[in-house]
Amino acid sequence: MGHGGPLDIAVRTVGEAIVITPSGVLEVATAPQLRTLLFKALADQPGAVIVQLQDLVLAKAYTLSLFTAVARQTADWSGIPLLLVAGQRNTRAFQVESAAVARFIPVFADLASALAAIHTPPARQLTRLRLPSDPNSCRVARRFVAATCELWRCEDLSEDAVAIVSELIGNVVRHTRSDADLRLELRRQLLTVAVSDTDPGFPVRRPPSTTRESGLGLGIVTELATAWGANATSTGGKVIWATLRLEPLNAKLAINNDWCNGR
Repeated sequence: MGHGGPLDIAVRTVGEAIVITPSGVLEVATAPQLRTLLFKALADQPGAVIVQLQDLVLAKAYTLSLFTAVARQTADWSGIPLLLVAGQRNTRAFQVESAAVARFIPVFADLASALAAIHTPPARQLTRLRLPSDPNSCRVARRFVAATCELWRCEDLSEDAVAIVSELIGNVVRHTRSDADLRLELRRQLLTVAVSDTDPGFPVRRPPSTTRESGLGLGIVTELATAWGANATSTGGKVIWATLRLEPLNAKLAINNDWCNGR
């Protein structure tokens, strides 16, 4: 049986982190509300997402596993640390469940400790580029990705990453009036290509067509990526992401890099 209405969730920015403070009862009925907010906060790609738990009441001990589920579902694409602040909770159920969650997500005693931990994240390489809503952005994005792959010594992924970013940036240019934010990240042998924009419309995969400017559409992303997907951001836009695993590839798909108005 439920324990009341929805959670009261405060959201603020502290430095480079988004700090989320939910209050109320975390149960089956309210978990989706918090889960959706966490996904959007991670999609905004801050320095970290920190959740303060001191005002949260657990309907069941296991409901705290919501956070490990979110961390696992976003692990392949976000790369953004999800941190918990346990506060002064003294109930045994909370302590036991927090200890279990801490095997997967860092749990801190106070906000200051969590903020300090942002500066010692797992080893990763990260770079960003903001691109205007202009056909030339496709060319700029391709060159940026190729140069980054060379710098990070993952040239084996360069051709596929260039093909993917060409399609993702091309979609923004053709179907929205938004600028695009390109993020490249290399961690745990995965290269992530993520493109965010302010348009709420999600892409639809269509059959390949030689009449469309990009040629192969999102089918090329599906063929090349280890995984890919789309997530809403808290500002009403979206982020489209794709990952490539850093390992020798047995076969390469022939790519026409002139999809987006040519080089």
